Amino acid sequence: RQSDVPFDGQVDVNAVVQTAIRLVLNTLKKATKHYTIQPDDFLPPVKGNTQRLEQVVVNLILNAAQALPDSEKGVRVSTRFEPETKSVIIEVRDEGVGIPAEHMRHLLDPFFTTKRETGGTGLGLAISDGIVREHGGSMAFESEPGKGTTVAVRLPAVEEGV
Repeated sequence: RQSDVPFDGQVDVNAVVQTAIRLVLNTLKKATKHYTIQPDDFLPPVKGNTQRLEQVVVNLILNAAQALPDSEKGVRVSTRFEPETKSVIIEVRDEGVGIPAEHMRHLLDPFFTTKRETGGTGLGLAISDGIVREHGGSMAFESEPGKGTTVAVRLPAVEEGV
């Protein structure tokens, strides 16, 4: 369902990530002994809706945690500013099972899931992609089976903040 929630102004992406981590911390701790958060201390704000962006980050972290084969594998969440494109990037990287090449093009399709037997609906990434697009951004995926997956969310920085 498309949101009718208005943007609430300039959003601190590091605060979004911190809130998302707090919301999923217990799940993250059960999934891995190795998680790191690497915020860029000099991020400009993005224009958007804080809660909607938190929803995206929560979903990506939960997906990363669920992809881990054991608690020795890790998850890293980082933020950075890319001056060339004036973009704020949120990156969630896991050392999980990875995504087979044939599934990559379907990741954002509603109801596509490889986790049906464990309760997956296939809506998390589709909804997250819709939210990111509402914010003028995009999501990109890199994955290698057996090595892990990286999801990069790219959001336009507020011009005055750059």
